[in-house]
Amino acid sequence: MNELPRNLAGRLAEMFVSSKLTVLIIISVVVFGAIAVVFTPREENPQINIPSAQITVQLPGASSLEVESLIVTPLEGIVSEITGVDHTQAMAMNSVGVVVVQFKAGQNKEASLIRLYDRIFSNLDRMPSGAGTPLIRAIDADDIAAVTVTLSSTVYDDYALKRMADRIAERLHSLPSVSVVSVEGGRDREIRVDLDPDRLAAYGVPLSRVRDTLTGSNFGTPVGNSVRAGTVHMVTVKGFFQDADDVRNLIVGQNEGRPIYLGDVADVVDGPPIEPAQLSRFSFGAADPRFSEFGGQDLAAVTLAVSKKAGANSVFMAEDVIARIERMQAEFLPREVQLVVTRNDGETANAAVNLLIEHLGIAIATVLLILVLFLGWREALIVALSVPLVLLVTVGADFVAGITINRVSLFALILSLGLLVDDAIVVIENIHRHYANSRKGDDSKRDTTIRASAEVGGAANLATATVVVVFASLVLVSGMPGQYFFPVAVNVPIAMTASLFFA
Repeated sequence: MNELPRNLAGRLAEMFVSSKLTVLIIISVVVFGAIAVVFTPREENPQINIPSAQITVQLPGASSLEVESLIVTPLEGIVSEITGVDHTQAMAMNSVGVVVVQFKAGQNKEASLIRLYDRIFSNLDRMPSGAGTPLIRAIDADDIAAVTVTLSSTVYDDYALKRMADRIAERLHSLPSVSVVSVEGGRDREIRVDLDPDRLAAYGVPLSRVRDTLTGSNFGTPVGNSVRAGTVHMVTVKGFFQDADDVRNLIVGQNEGRPIYLGDVADVVDGPPIEPAQLSRFSFGAADPRFSEFGGQDLAAVTLAVSKKAGANSVFMAEDVIARIERMQAEFLPREVQLVVTRNDGETANAAVNLLIEHLGIAIATVLLILVLFLGWREALIVALSVPLVLLVTVGADFVAGITINRVSLFALILSLGLLVDDAIVVIENIHRHYANSRKGDDSKRDTTIRASAEVGGAANLATATVVVVFASLVLVSGMPGQYFFPVAVNVPIAMTASLFFA
């Protein structure tokens, strides 16, 4: 007998062809991959880290040209001094200047915002007198709503729906995976004071006194401590307005010793504004079973927009949000209010993953059928087994590396699906050929398997290494494209390397 070959493929085959560890490794890969499939966060698009912020500075009474020269231009000069800034966008309006800063892709978000804060507030002397304190607000891609739920009704107007939606929004913040909850549409509650010039003149109350009274009355403050019966009590002034009666009973003057109340010179209304700033409507399409009930009419509506925290699983987050909203619907929402989920990124991401699993089953069945016809059922089962094992290893690596399951990572898995069976087919076919051509007295099946694997191992290693290098080179792509296609640069090389190992 000739000595067994000692190249890499031969050594791997010799190590695992008759080892009991082979079965243990397969079981471990299946368990680990299954855990990764369940718990790896799922979302529609990959995470892209491009730190951005919006700087707003007010200069009351200034024109847009004055705001441009006094606010916007100095701000852009200050921002340009910060390292890592990609570009800025500015807008000058009457009394307000806005500068949007975008840092280079891949910059650390927290560090970038800290540098921006430090630079802006250390150069406040370059702002004109009378300018307000700069308001810096981070702009995050995760603030895009992952779940939107619309409340509509033929009975309640947008003012009532807005108050219901605000009540729901308060109770969604306690969910651990929820970041931002906002209510779009509808009119807010306000206490409106409609002054009557004739009554003001009749009572001799100047407008400035009404304004000063309103401004100076709506506040609360502690005034000290009081000791009674050996106990210290804190004394506070609770002057915040609670309802329209508190505003209506404000004293704005006196006439012949009689107090003049604000309600004597103005109409105080507690309710929505007369003219809505925005209008939101909702209607059911012809495919919806409720179309016949509502006749396709436009209903008053408001929309709850819920964003997830960075790295959270959008599937679990969407399920938690919808379950809590449905529970609140049963507790306090009237029956006349229709509640419709108008966007669910978790459902979309979950459907994409399920579609991959479905296509995976089709691919395995196809490979199995072809190999049964040409090689035999044992060889077909071995090759078919390598496909899910490789994919489970890849998803497990994503789980460890913090890469989410999204449309790009799924694209990488589907792309590698046609490549990862090549190594297994080549090795299995060569082993099959050696078995068929072996004669009595030749090497044992173990040695034959090792020789067959080593014979084609060099070519398989070279072909796989070529593919790995090509796709791994995507990590050199910088900017937003580099972050977007990063899952391809990771998943395809991992899948190809794992396929070579299992082969």
